[in-house]
Amino acid sequence: MRFAIEKIFLWWLFYSMVGWVWETGLNLVLRRKWVDRGILNGPLCPIYGFGAASVIFLLHDVDNPIALFLSSGMLACTLEYFSSWAVEKLFHMRLWDYTGKPFNINGRIYLNGFLAFGIGAAVVKEYVQPWVSDVLDSWQPLTLDILTIIFTLVLVTDVSFTLAGLLSFDNRITRLQRELEEYEARGRERFDERFAATEAHAREVLSWQQQRLIQAFPTMTSVRDSRIVRHLREAMSRHDSRKR
Repeated sequence: MRFAIEKIFLWWLFYSMVGWVWETGLNLVLRRKWVDRGILNGPLCPIYGFGAASVIFLLHDVDNPIALFLSSGMLACTLEYFSSWAVEKLFHMRLWDYTGKPFNINGRIYLNGFLAFGIGAAVVKEYVQPWVSDVLDSWQPLTLDILTIIFTLVLVTDVSFTLAGLLSFDNRITRLQRELEEYEARGRERFDERFAATEAHAREVLSWQQQRLIQAFPTMTSVRDSRIVRHLREAMSRHDSRKR
């Protein structure tokens, strides 16, 4: 039983890393820019790990290719929708927004995601997972124990820092929102003009991790005030342009 749990954890870790490689590589091709696309500081996209694990366990008896494709797409989109909703409720921000994309639902999921996840999940179940399972089955129990302990400690540390950063980000956005309301109420210069006047403001307000998240998720926005994240992103872009 212990080794079964360890293998499942390592499966999840592997697919989370594959997801990070896919997201980061795709961004490099489309935007011609290297950006760490993971929500965590390490090279992981957890949603891919959970998506792959869900397909492996819930659809293991589905053999029809069309049924597998449709089921995988629906399962992955359900997970993506719930993840978007949970992040918004917990941290008052949306990491991605597909508004304007074809057949999107509340900007959380859309058609291309369904197609990509449907095909990808089907490939994972039929071709990748058998190989991954065989590799882990060939490892000694001690190897599984050591890797599981090491990666668990690293993951717990990373998740802790990430959650702290997200909570701090929400607090800082709240502070900026109060500042915005104060300037507007007193009839002073417009907040966006004042904010855009200095690129240093973004570095003063945000930690390195929070700046990375803004770059990792180009459509990320705060549900408190969408202007604030937009101004922070623009200030960071100007600073990066000057460095180049």
